[in-house]
Amino acid sequence: MTSADEPAVAAIYLKDRQLYFPWVAKPALADFNHDSKGEALFVAEIDGQIAGFVSLYRVMDFIHLLFIAPEYRRQGVGHALLTVMRREARGPLTLKCVMTNEDALKFYASEGFVVKRENRLAVPANYTLIDERTQQN
Repeated sequence: MTSADEPAVAAIYLKDRQLYFPWVAKPALADFNHDSKGEALFVAEIDGQIAGFVSLYRVMDFIHLLFIAPEYRRQGVGHALLTVMRREARGPLTLKCVMTNEDALKFYASEGFVVKRENRLAVPANYTLIDERTQQN
């Protein structure tokens, strides 16, 4: 990701949080910089437009953020970003997914992720997923 990509990436992040993250009281554009600080950031482009992004906390091979713009969903963008993450990872990739996010859970399952643990006490309740495709690294 370059600094020129930041406004588009922050807008994708904000829009999704406004629509699907009711536990976030006042989402703002500035949240992206705060929430991704210290992480490796990668973008996917289609026809010169930012289609999605992913952030990786390298120390733990933890995918913190993976967001696709609504108009680019179901076009292979998430798969492409995970492919890059698998090349970047030194060990098994992990991530957290909200339990009620059925579309994301189906997507991650199709990509080889399985539930490692669940946290029903968290707000929101979530699963920690591990990528079986990088588990052998």
